[in-house]
Amino acid sequence: MSRMSNRQQTMGHQRGSVVVLAALSMAVLLGFVALSVDAGYVLYNQKRLQAATDAAALAGAADLWNSSFATAQTNAAAYSAGQGNNTLPANVTVSPASITGLQLVNAQLPAAGAVSKFNGIQVVQQATVPLYFSQVFGFPSMQITAASKAVAGGGAVPTKYNVIILLDTTGSMNTSDANCPGANGKSLTRLQCSQQAALTLINNLTNAGDNVGLMTYPPLAASSNFSCGSNQSIASSYSAVAQGVVTSGATYQVSGLSSGFLKNGQINTSSSIAQALGVGGCGGIQAIGGLGTYFTQAISSAQAALLSMSQGQSPPGQDVIVLMSDGDASSSQGQLGNTYKSQYGSECKAAVTAANTVKQTSTLIYTVAYIGGGSTSAPCSDGNSDLTPCNTMQQIATGPSYFFSDTCPNAAGGNVNLSTAFKTISYALTKPRLIPPNAI
Repeated sequence: MSRMSNRQQTMGHQRGSVVVLAALSMAVLLGFVALSVDAGYVLYNQKRLQAATDAAALAGAADLWNSSFATAQTNAAAYSAGQGNNTLPANVTVSPASITGLQLVNAQLPAAGAVSKFNGIQVVQQATVPLYFSQVFGFPSMQITAASKAVAGGGAVPTKYNVIILLDTTGSMNTSDANCPGANGKSLTRLQCSQQAALTLINNLTNAGDNVGLMTYPPLAASSNFSCGSNQSIASSYSAVAQGVVTSGATYQVSGLSSGFLKNGQINTSSSIAQALGVGGCGGIQAIGGLGTYFTQAISSAQAALLSMSQGQSPPGQDVIVLMSDGDASSSQGQLGNTYKSQYGSECKAAVTAANTVKQTSTLIYTVAYIGGGSTSAPCSDGNSDLTPCNTMQQIATGPSYFFSDTCPNAAGGNVNLSTAFKTISYALTKPRLIPPNAI
């Protein structure tokens, strides 16, 4: 009887121990569940805060190249957490975003050429997340932080660009440029250097759907898309091109607007524009000359081609003219022809007037003044102008950050070679992007 009693007592003690262990296990389990709920809520808000910070950095970066830093800050703040659609739960306290301009060394767009004087932006934001079950352990809330860096771009929208590259093919482009060596170290001609630079631009335009065309001046006698073996001949005068007409009869167009310039991320050597620029075994366009320099009507013709393209797009793309010239004007009355001879003596001013008309629309004009080390103060060669080639090209451009040169003062990013100028323009025509936190 005594043995049975002892056994019963032992079993009773064991049952009591199991109950205690079960209770302790349940408490621990509930603690883990409680902490998991709080951790999940913190993680949810961390992701929301990071997404808002990323959006704010991208919004600010889109303004850095062409707008003041104050504008970039305002737009970045509008996309930060707690603003617009980037709201967090009502019980989460969000601090104002800290928005800082960056002068990145390794970015494609130089900070010195940006209107804002910055080529990158950093957004840091904090939030206080209330905890529920963790309050039992003395943790009523947790502070979270998110940070994003973005590098400048030309803008976030639209997604499609229509770009006309307008190159000088007057006789002076046959002279060599000692600052533009070829692969063999021999100096390229100014035309070859221009072709090489234009290829750099289109090679960096990787957005699907971008359209690029090529025009040259003086105008050609007949319209056609360039191909290897094309015979180019110059029109009888600048007046041979009908006003407002792009491709009928005499024309400035060498290659029409098209998206076929890239193939698998590389230059499509069979495309008209690539062959015109000297790839695919072609010599490309030639600097025939014969009509002097007058690019007023070429600007208007480029605008007509762009509007014809963008007005048929839904939504319309961003129209862009990239004009390369020495900025001078040297055509005689006979070379101008009956339509334009009245502009003789004020051809540089006429080009600025034509550009101002274009700029009343949404079209952007980038200019590259290819002076080649010449005088930056000598007046235009048209005789009566108070403009210099440098300030002619500067006034044609949409704004200071759209003006580039190898020689002229006040050019965006300082004096750069032709290839660098076109490369910078290509990056200005791309979207801003996020970069790693340690990018410099």
